[in-house]
Amino acid sequence: MPQPTFRSFLGIAKETTFGTAVAATNFIPVKSMKPKDKQTLLDDAGMRGSMVDSYGKISGPLTSEYDFDGDVFPDTVGFPLAGVLGDVTTTGASAPYTHAMAVLNTGTGQPPSYTLSDYYTITTRQYAGAKISEVGLKFSGDGLLTYSAKAVALGSAPASAPTPSYTAVPPIAGWVGAVTIGGSASTILIDGECSIKRPVDVIHTVDGTAAPYALWSGAVSVNGKLTLVMEDDTQLLNYLNNSQPSLDINYSQGAAAALVQVKLHMTKCAFTDAEIDRGKDYIALSVNYEAVANTTDVGGSGGYSPIKVTLQNALATGTYK
Repeated sequence: MPQPTFRSFLGIAKETTFGTAVAATNFIPVKSMKPKDKQTLLDDAGMRGSMVDSYGKISGPLTSEYDFDGDVFPDTVGFPLAGVLGDVTTTGASAPYTHAMAVLNTGTGQPPSYTLSDYYTITTRQYAGAKISEVGLKFSGDGLLTYSAKAVALGSAPASAPTPSYTAVPPIAGWVGAVTIGGSASTILIDGECSIKRPVDVIHTVDGTAAPYALWSGAVSVNGKLTLVMEDDTQLLNYLNNSQPSLDINYSQGAAAALVQVKLHMTKCAFTDAEIDRGKDYIALSVNYEAVANTTDVGGSGGYSPIKVTLQNALATGTYK
């Protein structure tokens, strides 16, 4: 018989040792989950006097990819954000805790790895060693704050089904956000997005196993788009003059121990393209930007970082990393 899609759920937990699967400690409400085991099959193409080009398939390296997305919950969204950036500094003795995230620039520079536990009624499959390669946040005045995430992991393995337990924190409406461009509060943002990306190299060695020797995270880049009501030429001039203004997208709601926050801070944003848009009854400006690495948006590991992400929620020190 068919199995119901909507009974699926996703669990996550940080790993102590890369690739050693651990039981889920948190559960992320998601709208879609797209796991893909990538079994490489190697062709036996040695000619044997017949008009064929392949005489067999030999099992090669095995990895997996895992994409998931949904509405932003200010606590569980910290897992993919910490997983792509790496440097996490948590302060506070009780809720709300403050988690400042930036690029990790000490040691090997490697962010944490996670085990993803994907339940799909038939069974649960765990994707250990998951390294986040991309997190995208989207915001608009007429929708919810949303995210998408991509990960590279080891090949999946069956596991016992965990018992899910979900956050009581609701998702955030897009209109709640406060926007600052170049140090000035702005009310003209219609919609936008911010993508934090870093490549994950799959390193295969001759070591007696089909699993990779390492999943190695590379350098971080941040870019995005903004659609703005064009009241004047201020933002167009930021592009034409290469002014590289600061950009803050700040979502905060609740009070006392129930206070939550998701804040994106980029001290230097280079507007790489700007186009006047007359497609609606009002004039808009479409802007592409890249966040420039600087010494202000850093965490405890110092160095340079193009962005600092700040979360406030009830999750304590050590949750994300």
